[in-house]
Amino acid sequence: MLSQNLLTVLLAFAGVVSAAHGPLRKRDSWGGALSLGPTTSHILSSSTIIIPGTAPSTQNGELFLWPGMSNGTGDLIQTTLESWPDNSWCGAVTGEWCIRASLFGSFGQLDADSAAVKGTDNVLINYTRSADGTIWTQNVTNAKTGAYLSSFSHASGPMTGWGTGTECDDSCTGTIAAQTYKNTTITLASADASFIKTLTTSGGTTYTGAKMSADNKVLTIESINIPSMT
Repeated sequence: MLSQNLLTVLLAFAGVVSAAHGPLRKRDSWGGALSLGPTTSHILSSSTIIIPGTAPSTQNGELFLWPGMSNGTGDLIQTTLESWPDNSWCGAVTGEWCIRASLFGSFGQLDADSAAVKGTDNVLINYTRSADGTIWTQNVTNAKTGAYLSSFSHASGPMTGWGTGTECDDSCTGTIAAQTYKNTTITLASADASFIKTLTTSGGTTYTGAKMSADNKVLTIESINIPSMT
């Protein structure tokens, strides 16, 4: 059973992809997840590297992997790795994912350009708030080569929660390989010693090396390991 904290985060994020990329779809199931928040401060930036694992060779529905941020009532900042019945729209071949930065809010869904990524790729996803606090920028690159994958900037409010998602819609073919997040860093605007105490996991997800900085403004996690759904 999901904890109330994790359930709140997933419900806040739920529908981002489904509402974004077509008519509202049945969200059949969730894979494992890790969530943090809400913080008593707000998030200035986050960075993580995801190794998604091989995508299913065939897809019955829609499958999405993502790290996301929200305040629970406003915009949803999210870069998605996507598996559709036909992923040729981003240039992906069998076993690869489509990836794109995106934002969902009262205005609907805004998507950036897309690219194909392999299951073994190290994908660096950075979310950064501008110095004046008005614009959030998502930058997505290959962590090893520096190759550009996607980028998007848009005005959004302060974010107070961070979480991962494995979303399986329309009786999708679930993940067939484990996901790994590495070197996750979340930087807060002000000290919140209790932020780390909000960390919650589900679905067999494990993590290592979670700690707060001495000034209680930066939370880091060495690795997050999410098992496959099959």
